[in-house]
Amino acid sequence: MPQYTNLSQGAPFWVDLSSPDIAASMSFYANLFGWDYEEAPPEDVGGRRYAWAKNSSGYPAGIASLDDEETASGAKPQWSVQLLVDDMEDVTRRVADFGGSVVEAAANVGEYGIGAVIADPTGGRVNIWQAFQSGPTIKHEHGSMQWCELMTPNPETAAAFYRTLLGVETDPMEMPDGSVNSIVRTADGPVMGISALSGLSEELITRLGGPTWIVYFNVDDVDAAVERAVQHGAEVPDPPWDVPAIGRIAWIFDPYGALLGLITPPSS
Repeated sequence: MPQYTNLSQGAPFWVDLSSPDIAASMSFYANLFGWDYEEAPPEDVGGRRYAWAKNSSGYPAGIASLDDEETASGAKPQWSVQLLVDDMEDVTRRVADFGGSVVEAAANVGEYGIGAVIADPTGGRVNIWQAFQSGPTIKHEHGSMQWCELMTPNPETAAAFYRTLLGVETDPMEMPDGSVNSIVRTADGPVMGISALSGLSEELITRLGGPTWIVYFNVDDVDAAVERAVQHGAEVPDPPWDVPAIGRIAWIFDPYGALLGLITPPSS
């Protein structure tokens, strides 16, 4: 079972993958990150299969099965982010006040917490989570989350929504194309980004189909990780690239089409 430490409202609490073939996805990510797994009791997670990924430090992520009904209703394989909230009832009550909507009503998940799905005014969907235990510590090391980012057609509108709904701070960054991206901060420091879809190629924008959250996983060597991913069925839309002071980055689509980022931060 995951180990936890305190995080502030608005910070990413957990990330997990929805997959139409959980066994195949578990194998892919075991090869990519070296993960082992521990499966949750089905009665605690709505009867589906759910596996906690494990590494030497703890539990960095989860993988959930997509059933036929979800797939038929349009659910697709994807990595999702859960943002921590202090009071689920209060947050979901106020979502519409700021132009958002509640996509899935709040529901208890066993002894772990209360979850819901909301959409911001730009159409970006995100899970929110009121924890009965506080957030996971496994970040910023190989095979765990380094960063997450919402790609949206209107990052300024999305930033205003999260700022007013969750009480986070947003630091604007003007981009060469005139759009304004944001770094989101909580009491824990910078926790995620909000960026413009317009910075991507038309091909990628079409493939994503709208606002998309991207989870970036820390890896020891991006190029080696990309090579492993391709050997096990992943697709790489562009070669890895370097971002000064941030690190070396790549995006990949896993064998079922879920997008994720890989990043090797600077050694300093």
